[in-house]
Amino acid sequence: MASCRLTKIVPNYSPFRRGVFDLISFARFLFVILSLLAASLLPAAEQTSVDSTTAAADELKALRDQTIIQSRVWLDTEWDQFKHGAEEARWTLGGLWGWHVSDRQDWAVRLKVPFVYDRSDQASGHVDIGGLGDVEIATGTAFRLSNKWRTGGSIELHADTASNPALGDSVWRLHPSWSVAHDVTNWLTLTPTAEYNHSIAEEHNVAAQRYLELSLPASFILPYDWSIGTNYKAKIDFENGDRWTHTINLGVAKRLSNIPVVLSATLEKQLDGGNKKFQANLTMTYYFERFHPAEMTNWEGVSRSHRPRVQCSGVQAVDLVRYED
Repeated sequence: MASCRLTKIVPNYSPFRRGVFDLISFARFLFVILSLLAASLLPAAEQTSVDSTTAAADELKALRDQTIIQSRVWLDTEWDQFKHGAEEARWTLGGLWGWHVSDRQDWAVRLKVPFVYDRSDQASGHVDIGGLGDVEIATGTAFRLSNKWRTGGSIELHADTASNPALGDSVWRLHPSWSVAHDVTNWLTLTPTAEYNHSIAEEHNVAAQRYLELSLPASFILPYDWSIGTNYKAKIDFENGDRWTHTINLGVAKRLSNIPVVLSATLEKQLDGGNKKFQANLTMTYYFERFHPAEMTNWEGVSRSHRPRVQCSGVQAVDLVRYED
């Protein structure tokens, strides 16, 4: 008697691919957590303020301007496309906590934790690797020089924490930077920035890194809490014969109307060829906003009738002002 056997066909998922799916699920989980956090704080965000338009504009500018310090958390998804089929995806969870030092100075600390998926080029057999990337921690300060001028700087430590050498730079690197920002108009801000990178320890026979980056970020504030951002960056590699490379960046961002969340997308392209074809980023940023009595803030020139007020049960109405840490 003839017999037959049914065979269940199961996709051949490698352990790494399952790990990649886990990373994607983790990124989605973080996105949901941040969304729920924003929704839970919705009533506070809906309180009136004397200048909500300015607050939204500052949150849009802060994406490219380190002289505006505002406490926030963000989830960034980056995709890098290289020649010969290589590609890299990066999910970065970041947080910045800032506080006032004085009426004209703020201070902040920042942490970035990346999870990386790397797929090698065709010559290497398209090997898939995933895991933790290089963690970065930084501290910085900013000064308000006038209504239209600001300056600030930071120093960042790039740590060699990658779970696999292919997922990081295999170096410990110091990264100081300094910026000067000028609000040319209410809708245009320029922030010339200088950044210096110098490796202090190298692993796995990686060459030392020492280069300078000069950039000119610009933020164009549009109606309805939209913005367009551009950036030109020149890099001078002192460990590679003082070689110059040039990069341009274009992005668009939207600040949601009811909650202090900014959604942004950017596209970056190197103008000198190079191994990378392009880089694309999608980012969700949640800003923490607080309200404090007006006497704690300089309200010179603003009449009391135009200051925001809140009425609490059994308590006399008091002036409030919103500021971002």
